[in-house]
Parts: sequence; structure tokens; C-alpha cells
Amino acid sequence: MDFFASMFRFPAMVAAWGTGKTMCGLLKAMDLSISYPGNLGLIVRKNFTDLKDSTMKDFTRYTGIRVPSSKDVKLPNGSEIMFRHMDELSGIVQNVNLGWFFIEQAEEFDTPEEFDLLDGRLRREGCFRQGFIIANTNGHNWIWRRWKNESGSEYQCDKEFPYPTGLEGLEYSGYASLTEAKTADNAANLPEDFLGSLKIKAEINPSHYRRYVLNSWEDTDTADVCIPYDHLLRAINANIFHLHEKRRLVCCDPAEFGDDKTVIMALEEGKVIDVEILRKKEPMETAGRIVRMRRKHNAQLSVVDSIGIGAGIRSRLGELGENVLGVNVGMKSSDPDNYRNLKAEIWMYAQEMFRENLISLPDNDELIEDLAAIKYLVTSKGQVAIEKKDDTKKRLGRSPDMGDCFVLGLYGLKGLGYDPVVEYEDEDSEVANSYTVKTVF
Repeated sequence: MDFFASMFRFPAMVAAWGTGKTMCGLLKAMDLSISYPGNLGLIVRKNFTDLKDSTMKDFTRYTGIRVPSSKDVKLPNGSEIMFRHMDELSGIVQNVNLGWFFIEQAEEFDTPEEFDLLDGRLRREGCFRQGFIIANTNGHNWIWRRWKNESGSEYQCDKEFPYPTGLEGLEYSGYASLTEAKTADNAANLPEDFLGSLKIKAEINPSHYRRYVLNSWEDTDTADVCIPYDHLLRAINANIFHLHEKRRLVCCDPAEFGDDKTVIMALEEGKVIDVEILRKKEPMETAGRIVRMRRKHNAQLSVVDSIGIGAGIRSRLGELGENVLGVNVGMKSSDPDNYRNLKAEIWMYAQEMFRENLISLPDNDELIEDLAAIKYLVTSKGQVAIEKKDDTKKRLGRSPDMGDCFVLGLYGLKGLGYDPVVEYEDEDSEVANSYTVKTVF
């Protein structure tokens, strides 16, 4: 009822199997259409097959109204409900003024782009305007960021219009609201054999069980993800030190201008022990900061992404006599049969280190989200290739700078022997047991 009755601008129901998400969404759509004669609403699904075989059939089952071949349902009061899939949205956003829109299984969309396009069309006169979604959890995706982690009240809903049927006593609310539910919350209405099958799933596929039955935000689809989410969670503050001699290095993923950040990290084995984040700094200053961090931790090596401005930084460090490794991730892999380029080799090496429990991560959302966001594909030649960075940035909403820097550092460890390093002294002594982030603007 919370989702159905929500007076927020953007309600969301993110819930497990068997909780009635689709029914709630469709009934909310019908209520808005009936309450305001002449309203225009849109129901969206990513793929046409799912729209036709699932959403449209469910609409008929719950309402008794058949969806015609035009995919436009016209109600007696003059309201109209359109059913469309993602590829049809570009024409819609140019030509209609919506009173409401409903995205089913919103987690199927990699980015909020479609949601934002539809938000721009919520401008129909004389009705209560609302955009709402239903979804399954899928890790820390755009839905998690907007509704679970950053929901707020940026502006109030439209108070000048009457309330939908039966909701006259409720107060108008703010920007976004989230309703969550586990399968167990609706167990009284579910078949016994279905509930029994879930117990088996808990044993054979615990990640799916947590995601689809317990509604966990910490589990995600991993078929094409470089580093599975459960590996990342397992690595948070993990105790990985089993050696008397530890390798230390400094790694840097540089950026000069724009929204991307320059990240400088110090690693001790697979553990982050220090981070400095820079914005809009000149390459020579970045080089100097790498030197200072290397001296601070008595690191044995500095590793720099040498594409673009990184080439100048690497050259300057070499001139200063620093032990520096420049890495061009676009270069040919040392194992070209299995990897399209060095970038793929670097990310798969990181995957291996996570799998073997050789990583200790700080409990830092940005770093974890960066590492969880990177996807790979397999070419026709059987090579692993990492997705284009623009695709990652579009889905994540930013460049995965911290993640790129971290895996670059892990790759640099391959070139270091287990020579002893000087332990921390004086003011730096506490850094070995803490995670320090310094943002410099």
C-alpha cells in the first residue's frame, strides 16, 4: 500500500520475487488514468519481447482490458495508456506530454538515461504528475544511488491538483520514496511448493537467493562482471598479510582537466594504505606528489598509466631517478591468445587476486562501486576484452578512476620481488593501520 499510495514525485518499489511488484505498478497506472480524465500515461519495458509476453499480458490479467496491436489502450474517460520498449522512446520524448510513466523491471536499464528522458515529459496539464518504477535489486546501480543511498526531497509534488481516488487524506510528499519487501513478507499468499523451491535455491545459489528472495542490494548479476560483488565484500578490511617481507608501491591514474580525477594510491601488497585525489592539477605537480607519497611510505616502485598526460609524468619521474613503470593499457597483452590488450590482462589479474583472497579493501563506496562496475566480453577469437570506458562512465555516472588506479597497482606488484622495506616511522606510523583519503582542489 505504501508504494500504491505514495504522493512522492518518483516512488519506487524494489522488492523480491512474489511480492506483487508488477500488480502494484499496473494498478497504480490504472488509478492515475481513471482519477484524471484525459490523462496520458506510458508503461515501459527494456525489450519488446518482455513487454509483449509479460507486461502486456499481466495488464490484461489484472485489469481485464486487452492491449491492441497498436499498444495503446484507450479508456472510456478519454485517458490513454501507451506500452513501449526502449527503442521506441526517442520518438515519444519529442512528441508527448505525459501525466505519468511506469518503468517495469527498471534494473534492466543500465543507466538512468531513459528515466531522465521521461521525467522531461512529465508536463501534462490538469493532473497529478508522477513517474514510478518497480525493480529487483542489482547491486549499487543507478536505482540504489537514487532511491536507497541518496533519496531526498529536492522539490515537492504538484499541490494544485486533486488527489487520486481514495487518497484525499494524505499529505503530498517530496522527491523520491522507496518501498522494499522480501519474499517472506508475502508468504501467506504464495504456493507452498514455490516457497519450498526457494529453500533449495538458498543452498545451490546463495547469491541469487539473497538478491531475489531476501532483496539484498549487495548481490548483482556477475556473468559479465570482472570482479564479482561478493568478492569485493569479502575483501573489505580483510587480513591478508602472511609474509614477513611486504611489497609497497605507489600507483597513479592521472587526469589533467574535465570531470575525471587524478588518483594516487599507496599499496602494501593488495591493501590500500594511502590515497590522494587531485583535480585539475598540472602533470609536473602530479609527478611531485607521486614522489612525496613514494618517499612517505618508502615504496619500491611507482606505477603510472602512461596514456596521454601520463607519458609526461612517467618521463619526469625517470629524470628524477625514480624507479617508475609506465603502463599503456592499450598495448598488446603478454598473452594475446587470451586477452585483447593489456587492459584486459590487468583486470583479469585483479580478478584472480580477489578470488585468491589476496586483497584488503577499505570500506569506501566509490572504490567498491568502481571495481564492481567494470564488465568484460569475449571476442570471436576467444579473447577477453574490457568494455569501453565511455560505457562504464555512462552506467556509473562518472569515470572509475579509483578502481582503475587500484588494479594498475595490483598489476605493478607482479614486477616486485619480496625485498624488505623500511617500516613506518614518526608521523607516518599510523598509516599502516588506517586508510587516509585527502582531496586536494
